Amino acid sequence: MWLYKSILSVCFCLLLTACGFHPLYTSSDPNCSVSYPLKIATISDRNGQILRNYLVDLLIPAGAPSKPKYTLEIKLTETIFNTGILRDETTSRKQATLTANILLRDCCCKIVYTHCTNSINSFAVLSQNYYSDSIAEEYAKKEALRVLAEKIKLLVSAYLDGYDKN
Repeated sequence: MWLYKSILSVCFCLLLTACGFHPLYTSSDPNCSVSYPLKIATISDRNGQILRNYLVDLLIPAGAPSKPKYTLEIKLTETIFNTGILRDETTSRKQATLTANILLRDCCCKIVYTHCTNSINSFAVLSQNYYSDSIAEEYAKKEALRVLAEKIKLLVSAYLDGYDKN
């Protein structure tokens, strides 16, 4: 019985490699020192700077390429609204929604990929302490930006992986 299982697992591994399975987060070009040959454009506001720094760490950890094939442009919008209302009509909870409109342009400035994604995070509001409320809001936004960067990385890498094969 164990011989049958071991032969079956070896056959499964061989079939898995034959189907074109390969890691998503590695460069397809072995000579390329960066993960993806793209430039991340500047994003406005402080939250945009934080998002861009996260994306640089995720998409191009070895540094920007000298001649990028693509330019990633992102327009970031932020919405904060009350979700928890107490009986005295004060807010006990807020929700931060960060939306990113993604444009990926090739070297000829032609748009090759667009997508819109968002990240939602909430935080508690203590009406007695303004400082703790502002710190909680800042932390919620920063965490939402980190999640948004992960989503953008997945979207862009999946697109570029499929685009390079076609």
